[in-house]
Amino acid sequence: LISPSSLPHRSIELRIVPGNMETLDAKKKATLQEYQMVVNANDINASIQILNDCKWNLENAINTAFELQNSSGSGLATGGSLPSTVNSGPTHRRATSSSSSPSGRGTGSSPMRVEPSRGTTTLTSGSSSTSSSAGGHPPGWAPINTLIEAGLSFMGPVAHRVLPHWAAESQNVAPRAFARKLKEQYSGLPNFVEGTYREACQLARAQGRSLFVYIHCPQHEDTEKFITTSLSSELIRDSLNSNFVCWAGSVTQTDTYKLCSRLRVEGYPCVAVVNPHREATRIPVPTHEGLFPVEQMVTWLHEVKQKYETQVAEVRRRNVEVKQNSQLREIQDMEYVQALEADRKREEAEQRKKEMEAVAEMEEKKRKEEEERKRREEVEAEEKRAEEKLSRREKLMANEPPMGPGVVLVAIRLPDGQQIKRRFPQEEKFGTLFSLVQTYDLLTPHGDEIEKWVLKSRFPSKKWGDPSMTLKDARMGRQAMFFVQEDL
Repeated sequence: LISPSSLPHRSIELRIVPGNMETLDAKKKATLQEYQMVVNANDINASIQILNDCKWNLENAINTAFELQNSSGSGLATGGSLPSTVNSGPTHRRATSSSSSPSGRGTGSSPMRVEPSRGTTTLTSGSSSTSSSAGGHPPGWAPINTLIEAGLSFMGPVAHRVLPHWAAESQNVAPRAFARKLKEQYSGLPNFVEGTYREACQLARAQGRSLFVYIHCPQHEDTEKFITTSLSSELIRDSLNSNFVCWAGSVTQTDTYKLCSRLRVEGYPCVAVVNPHREATRIPVPTHEGLFPVEQMVTWLHEVKQKYETQVAEVRRRNVEVKQNSQLREIQDMEYVQALEADRKREEAEQRKKEMEAVAEMEEKKRKEEEERKRREEVEAEEKRAEEKLSRREKLMANEPPMGPGVVLVAIRLPDGQQIKRRFPQEEKFGTLFSLVQTYDLLTPHGDEIEKWVLKSRFPSKKWGDPSMTLKDARMGRQAMFFVQEDL
């Protein structure tokens, strides 16, 4: 739990300004209705004032309302007044002021004494006047002295109370990580969804099941016993996995805290069954707080499931009746709607035909442009290759030595009839001859390109393939005759 000394002392003032529902637009009315439903607010004027102060941001307004409720221990944000008693669920403590006047008004802030009791939790730490002259405030202002320090001082023993969101955030655990952590800590638990409450509702709605909700309070003394004896029971686990989508949330999480406020949870451990189907949203949510024997829990789950199925069936039956009654009017409008639909489809078909023709024409144009581009690229590439071959050939043909001792006149006949002649020194390697042949386009007599070829000689009849051999090593005289042949 959070130490009271770690929280700053704050004084919160609520300014009550009369609201006018007629001046609100539809969006603000919807926001006001949702705000009152979440925080259980009854005073419209106070609700409108909080929403105005939060610039009609629903989330900020709800957080502000929860902060007012928890800091004052009352329903000031919902239209109530500062109470003297706070219901705290199954486990209770009584905190009484050590000194107060007989009339119930204290003379100042007094130390508090915590006494065990089975009644409600009572706070008496002085008084706060709400008259316009008490604090020098003008009429229409209600000063609120915060009870944060006093509230948290007795909150330690009362572990089942709901922490306010600004205190719970320090212990917040991601919803996905919490379910995984709970499974690691306890074995034999039902298959809890590793996700947020909204994601669990969506999954239950998709599977056509009710949503079983377990609200975990790690500080409560009965939590360990409830999990090990009831929630981990094989009978409970099989029943939940077969008939429900299960979700667990910790009370130290902000979103779970808001869910507790909406369900009006007062004690722990707490379980609830929520029907996520749209047609059953107005059905009250059955909850159970405290320890739950296995047999009773199985019976309760079965009864809740049967009750939901009966109520949902009744809602669906009414929907069928309404649908059947509306069909009479739909039949009268059917022909008119069909005629409009036929005209619309005909116009759409004509429009689609025109669009398809335009698209086909555009694609044909692009195809021709692409073919022309590829042809140009191939021509350019071929020209570039021819230029490169010619350049290499010129380099190889340059610096031809004159005829004399140690010089061999080499003649190479190509498959298409062309003949290459050049003088080489006897120390020249066959690799140079191979490179020279590669600078020519090797074609068969029929004009087909030759991919693999070999260099041969008739005298002696031999294939020459070692590029490192020299003409002298091959014992070539003053003249050498070679021919290129396709290597089949």
